[in-house]
Amino acid sequence: MSKWPARCRRSDSRISITATIAAVLAALILLCTGCSGSVSSLFSPARAGRTVRVVIEDNPQMRVESSVLTVEEGSDLQFTITPAQHCTVRGTDYRDYSLDPAQDGQYICTLHDVLFDTVVSVLTEENPYTIRYEANGAAAAASSGLSGTSGDVSHAGDVSNEKISYLEFSYLAAHLRVNTEQGTHLFERENCVLTGWNTAADGSGQHIGLGSRVRVGRGETLTLYAEWALCNDESDFLYEKGANSVTITGFNGGNSGASDVIVIPSRIEGLPVTGITQGAFQDVTCDRVVLPPTISFVEVHAFDNCTLSELVLFDSVSEITDHAFAGCENLRTIRINACVPPVYSGSYYDTFPDKFDRLSALSDDAKIVLFSGSSTRFGYDSAYLDDAFPDYEVVNMGVFAYTNALPQLDLIRGQMKAGDILIHSPEFDAAGRQFCTTTAFDDKFFNMIEADYDLLARLDYRDYEGVLSAFTTYQKVRRGMEAKSYAVRASDFDEDGQPVSSPSYNEYGDYIVYRPNAEDDAPIYDLPVNYTVGAFSKTAYIDPLNAVYDKFAADGIRVLFTYAPRNKSALSQESDSAALAALDAWFRETLHAEVISPIEDSLYPGRYLFGTDNHLSTDGVSIRSERIRRDLEEVLDDAK
Repeated sequence: MSKWPARCRRSDSRISITATIAAVLAALILLCTGCSGSVSSLFSPARAGRTVRVVIEDNPQMRVESSVLTVEEGSDLQFTITPAQHCTVRGTDYRDYSLDPAQDGQYICTLHDVLFDTVVSVLTEENPYTIRYEANGAAAAASSGLSGTSGDVSHAGDVSNEKISYLEFSYLAAHLRVNTEQGTHLFERENCVLTGWNTAADGSGQHIGLGSRVRVGRGETLTLYAEWALCNDESDFLYEKGANSVTITGFNGGNSGASDVIVIPSRIEGLPVTGITQGAFQDVTCDRVVLPPTISFVEVHAFDNCTLSELVLFDSVSEITDHAFAGCENLRTIRINACVPPVYSGSYYDTFPDKFDRLSALSDDAKIVLFSGSSTRFGYDSAYLDDAFPDYEVVNMGVFAYTNALPQLDLIRGQMKAGDILIHSPEFDAAGRQFCTTTAFDDKFFNMIEADYDLLARLDYRDYEGVLSAFTTYQKVRRGMEAKSYAVRASDFDEDGQPVSSPSYNEYGDYIVYRPNAEDDAPIYDLPVNYTVGAFSKTAYIDPLNAVYDKFAADGIRVLFTYAPRNKSALSQESDSAALAALDAWFRETLHAEVISPIEDSLYPGRYLFGTDNHLSTDGVSIRSERIRRDLEEVLDDAK
C-alpha cells in the first residue's frame, strides 16, 4: 500500500531557498570528508553524457545507504531509505519522484530524470501514536510479512510455535483519530473470523471495525484486542462445490446449536466460501450474521424474512443488494470491515471523516455547525466566526452537495447537544438531495466514509433505502482505482489533487487555498437554477426537510437557515426580483427553522465566485462571513 501518491510534483517555491543553502552546505561536507570532486564540479551545469551527483541531505530521522549517489545524466536514480523507529517518510523536496514502501519498514525512492547535480531533502515525520494489537489467541497469518500495512511496525511479541502475542504499530498524526490495521493479514485463528478490534480482551469494551478510526492519546500506547467470531460447523450448511470455491445454498438450522449467531466460515472442505445463493437463509431465526472476507457475492432473497438485527461484512463483497434482505424488519445495524486499501484518501470526499473527528471531539462543547455541500466547504471563514462567538466552537461539515444530506445530518445530530446551533444552507442546484427528499442512499456517501466505515453502524438501517445497493455501486466504481494509504491527508492536496506546500484545509474544515476573483461576472455553467416557489413544493421539499429539522429541535438544537452563495447571473429567467421575494417569504412561512439572512445577500456578482457558480473566491468568503456574523449576532442577541 503506497504511503504517498505514486508520482508527486512539488512547487519550486518550497525548495528554492532551502535547496540552495543545503547545496552549499553539502558541498562543504563533501570537501571535508574527502569525497572526490570540487564544489564547482559538484554543482556545475548539466553537460551531455556526464555523470550527475546527488547529495542526500542529512536527517537524523532516517538513513540511506550513501549520502552521495551518482547517476547518468537524464536517468532515474533509486535509493533505499530506512526511517528511524517511530518515523515515516512523507516524500522529498525533489520535484519529480516516486516513493514506494518496501520490506522491513524501508522505502524505495526514485528520482526521475535527474539532469543536474543537486541536494535532496527527504521529508520525514515522527509518528506520535502507537497501537498495540493483541492477537487474543490467534496465530501468525500466512501473509503476516507486514508489507503493505498502513502503520510502521515497531516490534512484535515473542514468536513461539508460530504464536504471536502482539504486534505494535506506530502512526503518523494524519488525522485526529487513528485508522486501525485492517488486520486480516496479521492474525488468523482456526474456525474463526476476525470481526474487529476491541478495547477489552473479552469484547466488552469499545468495538472498532477493521480499518476504522479510534482515538489514541498523543505519545500513548492504546491496546486493542482481536475480536474473533467462532464459525458454525460445516455441517450447518448446504453448499455446492465448484472447482475452486464453495457457494452456500442452505442452512440446516444450527446443528451445532449456534443459530443465534451465524458465522459463515471462510473455507469449507479446504475451499474458499465465495457466495450465498437465493433462499439460502430464508426464514432463519438468528440475531447476528457474520460474512467472512472471502464472500464476494450475495444473491437477491438470500436472507428473506430472516430475524437478524446485525450484519457484519467486509468491503471485499462486490455484489450485495438490499433485495437480499427483503422482509428483515429487525435489521438495524450494518458493520463493514475494511480489508482492501482505500482509494479516496486525499480527495475532498476524505474530508468528511476528518470533519466528523473534530465534531465528535467537541461533542460536549457548545457548537455552531455549518452544513451543506461544497458551497459550505468553500464558503466560510470559520476562524472569523469563532472569534466573533467565543462561547461556541465552530465546525465546518460541508463536503459534497450531490449526495443525500439525510444520513450526514443524522450523523451530525448524534454529535450535537441541547443549546448547539446548526446553520444549514442547502444548495438549490442539488435541492433534491439537500432537502432530504428521499431516504435512498447513493454510492457517493460511501466515498465519504471509506476511511471510517464505523460511521455507517451509527445509522439505523431501517430508516433508509438502498443502502447495500449503493454499496455495490460504490464497489464497482472504485474497482481498479489507485490504492492509497489512510496516512494520506486531504489537506496535503488542493482540489485538483496536486500536492500543496501548506495545508489546504484548516482545523475548522474550511478549504483555505487562495482563490482569486473571476475576471468577469459570467456564469461558469449553462445551468440556470430556479429560485421560485414552484420549484419547492411543500410536499416534495419542505415537509421532508422539516422532518429533519424537527429531530434537531427535539434534541434542543437550534436550526438556522441561510441561503447558499450563488452567482446572481446563474439564475433562471423566472427568478426575477418578485420571484425571489416570494420564495424568501415562502421559506420563512413554511420551514421549521429560522431564516436568518436576506435572500439577496446570497446572490453574488460572478467575480466573487471561483471555478463554479457557487464556490466563493477568497474575497467572496470574507464578504459572506461578515454577513453571516451580522445575521447570527442579531438572532443570538434576540434570544437573550
